[in-house]
Amino acid sequence: MPPPSNILIYRLGSLGDTVIALPCFHLIRKKFPHSKIIILTNQPVSGKAAAAMAVLENSGLCDEAISYPVGMRNLGELAALRKKLRRVRPAVLINLAAARGRFKSLRDHLFFRSCGIKNIVGTPFRKKDLQLQQTADGSFEAESQRLASRLASLGSVNLADRSLWDLKLSPAERKQALALLPAGRNDFIAVSIGTKLPANDWGTANFERLLALLSRELPDATLVLLGALDEWERSEKLGRAWASAYVNLCGKTSPRVSAAVLEHCRLFIGHDSGPMHLAGAAGVPTLGLFSWFNPPGQWFPGHRSWRTIKVLNPALPEGGWKPELRLKQSATEGIWLLKPEDVFRSAMELLQANSKTTA
Repeated sequence: MPPPSNILIYRLGSLGDTVIALPCFHLIRKKFPHSKIIILTNQPVSGKAAAAMAVLENSGLCDEAISYPVGMRNLGELAALRKKLRRVRPAVLINLAAARGRFKSLRDHLFFRSCGIKNIVGTPFRKKDLQLQQTADGSFEAESQRLASRLASLGSVNLADRSLWDLKLSPAERKQALALLPAGRNDFIAVSIGTKLPANDWGTANFERLLALLSRELPDATLVLLGALDEWERSEKLGRAWASAYVNLCGKTSPRVSAAVLEHCRLFIGHDSGPMHLAGAAGVPTLGLFSWFNPPGQWFPGHRSWRTIKVLNPALPEGGWKPELRLKQSATEGIWLLKPEDVFRSAMELLQANSKTTA
């Protein structure tokens, strides 16, 4: 395929959705090193930039974003979007949208063809693209692997290669991060309580107990709390459960600066969320706390072979994962099955495993 002038990537979702697609963005940039790469993504619910660009800006992996509201059905708005894409005149469209059924795949494919785009790569038509595959150990195929397999015509992707998860943070972003951390301290433990879904929330009481245990074991460490502005108050309460110093950065950093902050931390603990995926990509020892909302393995951070990644997924009932388990949350169901003492032990094991070497 000759190097075209413009490449259009269709990818929707939040921060985490963008991070798990990083290996695909690296592959696309390698394949088209001199092209202008434009992402078509969803309109942000809040904030000035689309979630995708909050991860990709300044990375060199994407040059521009075209955003639109998800679920757009107005014919006038669709016509305006079609006109905009025709002006872009992409020689290739790379479809990285999540598989949502054959009908929606066909609908999207026909829309892009109506925009005059002849070369389309990655549309999820195959059965293996549309159905999540279960692995031999009972977990499920990683979403990053599913995406990469759709781009086989562009090249192979080794998801265990850390360089393919590189956020390409700039010196300015790293300088901003350093300015946010307390001077004179160099031992940081990061925690984020953020999650968009109530079923994924481990609960304030569990986090308070965990932080009390950790601060007793790590008396010289400084707690770093990361997340959105609306998580500041709850995070501030958790900071008071920490026996030593803490800094609450909720709402004070961009996602990329948060990733730069995480580079200074020797442990991250959090729900399945954007900060968790940023920590995994940044190479920080990452302990992810999962619920039953998604099939185990699909949205785990980074690559499961890395020594820096550890996930706690509550034991599933007999019969394994089923969609009806998504919203389960009680003392006997879902994420609340994870006990603070067990999370504490896992955190200490992860710290010990990464005290000298990392995968």
